[in-house]
Amino acid sequence: MNLEGTKKIVIAALLLPSLIMAAEAVLLLRNYYHSYRDFAAGKHYAYIASDAGNIGSSVIPDEARATLVFLADRSNENHSKLAARRFDVDTRFDRFLAFLAEAAKTQPSLDARIRGFWQAAEHLKAFRDSVDQGTARPEQVIGQYKPASMAFLELVTSLRYEIADPALSRQLSLLIDILDANEAGLVVSFYGTEHFRGLRLSDQDRETFNQALALLNVTVGRFSAFPDSAAIKPIDDFARSLDGRWLARTAHEIATGDATPSRLMLRRWSQLQNERIQLWQDSIRSVVEETRASGDALALRSRFFLEMLVGATVVFSLLVGVVILLAVKGVALADRLIRDRELLVSELRNAAQTDLLTGLYNRRGFDAATTSLLRGESGSSALSMVIFDLDRFKQINDAHGHDVGDMVLQRVAQVAQSSFRTQDLLSRHGGEEFVALLPDTSLDEAATIAERVRATIEATEIRLADGTALTVTASFGCSGTEDENVRGAINELIKKADLALYAAKFSGRNRVVIDGEADMPTVERRNSQKT
Repeated sequence: MNLEGTKKIVIAALLLPSLIMAAEAVLLLRNYYHSYRDFAAGKHYAYIASDAGNIGSSVIPDEARATLVFLADRSNENHSKLAARRFDVDTRFDRFLAFLAEAAKTQPSLDARIRGFWQAAEHLKAFRDSVDQGTARPEQVIGQYKPASMAFLELVTSLRYEIADPALSRQLSLLIDILDANEAGLVVSFYGTEHFRGLRLSDQDRETFNQALALLNVTVGRFSAFPDSAAIKPIDDFARSLDGRWLARTAHEIATGDATPSRLMLRRWSQLQNERIQLWQDSIRSVVEETRASGDALALRSRFFLEMLVGATVVFSLLVGVVILLAVKGVALADRLIRDRELLVSELRNAAQTDLLTGLYNRRGFDAATTSLLRGESGSSALSMVIFDLDRFKQINDAHGHDVGDMVLQRVAQVAQSSFRTQDLLSRHGGEEFVALLPDTSLDEAATIAERVRATIEATEIRLADGTALTVTASFGCSGTEDENVRGAINELIKKADLALYAAKFSGRNRVVIDGEADMPTVERRNSQKT
């Protein structure tokens, strides 16, 4: 046997134990990793469930009740209380969504939920506007707030099947039952109050009341599966008390039409319902705290397995030797390169839809956002388009340079974005041209908004580094449609708005022209230039 063959045998003999140990290490590390991942996921689900349950069962209903009080008495005191409840909802909602987005990085199934929450929030904000404008009615409140509340409660329900830890899964089942019962109880309370106020319940309202009452009774019956829960005992004690039995009997009389409205009944019903709501809120808070504590315990366990994972990696890396250590480093490097690549791809994807100078959508981003917006449209079919273009922008570039031109574009983009409404889609389509899509907006309303933006741009001073104050103007073209097929009308809207913009330019600039006001020679001249 030659020297080379001997060296191979020796190397193989040295590597064989290392390879066996490496295989055992891989199996052990794999078990540690799966344990860590399960506990980490359980931690996230526990935190999400506790926050979602609190928001859906307490925070949003609090705003709903404050809204009802304000609609009944629009005093400054009630307005301040309503504003405080709204602020609490918005603050908790933003914080919850930030955590949900972070958790979705490791649990992708959560990512699909984020869009639904945004849509629920937008519907809620639209109803708030009608409340502030005095067009909302008390009977609309439950129908407007319930979808937002249910979005959070449905998330809690769906998490039940994602949790591997048996104790946490059972605890979450209890939380879901209490949340379902509380939601049904709120509906029963609302319609019962309306009944005792003397308001006639419609057949649909009465059907909703009966369904909620049936769900309440069924859900409360499931509490017997949790005899050791401290949160259930106060609820059970209240249900067995004289007041609890009176509420149950009165609710049954409302369902059968035997309850006679009166001030005395309204006062007693409202007082006991408030006590019941507070009691249930305390029980929900207790279970939420227990669920979050379970999440903390899972976090400690996941941290323990993470530490074990790291420690085992270090120990086995030392035992395996330089070769395995280099392999581990190579895997770590490849993993880092993959993450860097994913980050780069994400940044490139965002850059592909965003104008880097102004931060607005570019043409591609505008098309994608338009498609997404129109996919969710289910109400009014009114839709308007506004196109505006800076006047004599080339002269600014020629006189002051392209750096100043970029500064002007950035400032105009900021002014326009703050002047359009939050629901409007604003983009820079190229050069000094901007396009805005205005959903649920008539052509006359779009022209009013465009005039406000035009006046704001004209009134804005742009200070240069040498102290020079620049002012710019813009010309606007508007078009609109009430076609039911709003998706198919986008290209036609852009074409008509573009012609109106050209008419504004041709007729003196710094003005708003709407579709239909452009004279035929102007349109023909524009079309001839395009060809």
